[in-house]
Amino acid sequence: MEAEYMALSDASREALARKQFGQELKVRSSSSPITILSDNQSALEIAENPANYRKAKHIDIRYHAIRHYLRNDLITVDYVPTNAQAADIFTKPLGPFKHHKCLELLGLRNTYEQQ
Repeated sequence: MEAEYMALSDASREALARKQFGQELKVRSSSSPITILSDNQSALEIAENPANYRKAKHIDIRYHAIRHYLRNDLITVDYVPTNAQAADIFTKPLGPFKHHKCLELLGLRNTYEQQ
């Protein structure tokens, strides 16, 4: 849970920095919040509900910035089931079925065909 919570916080900072950079370049002007997806319900609960602080009191304060971003509607966080988590292709060794599913979720296709 701690690692997922820290990853949510890091992802939110990175997404906001990229959004600001895009706005400075006048490439992106959307003021809508950025949605960060996670498959860890405990991490989402701690981010959205600071009352559960006891579970995360040992986490460095810089990672709690995500709560500020949520309160100020800069980002939103949402749950994505593990079987629909496209990022798994970047973080885990996958079998062929799951690999092809992740490619599909990312809008990619496998051009390699066995002969």
